[in-house]
Amino acid sequence: MTPDKKPVNPWLVTGINLLAWPGIGTYVGGQKAVGAIQAAFALAGGLLSLSLIVVLFRLAMKLDSTHFDTESFMEANGMLIGLGGSGLGLLAISWVWAAVSSFQIATRSKSRD
Repeated sequence: MTPDKKPVNPWLVTGINLLAWPGIGTYVGGQKAVGAIQAAFALAGGLLSLSLIVVLFRLAMKLDSTHFDTESFMEANGMLIGLGGSGLGLLAISWVWAAVSSFQIATRSKSRD
């Protein structure tokens, strides 16, 4: 870190990472490569998890009918459910990783004081 740079506030990093977008706080905190990877994981996970909304809409449309066949519904929507589940997994990984990064940035900031 160069002497003319102002140290980053660890609370800001943590807030951005955990409340806004995992990875962006890490990027702001100075870990550019790790933050970019975390943000990409969070974006991919968020987009993939949107497929679960499609499944929920399809489920809502089927519940109006008198006969609901669970097996055929799962067969027709299995791929979307798998994509959504893996998206939620990616999002969870990025969130936990961002939390660990926030802790590391806060610890490093505290040791400099």
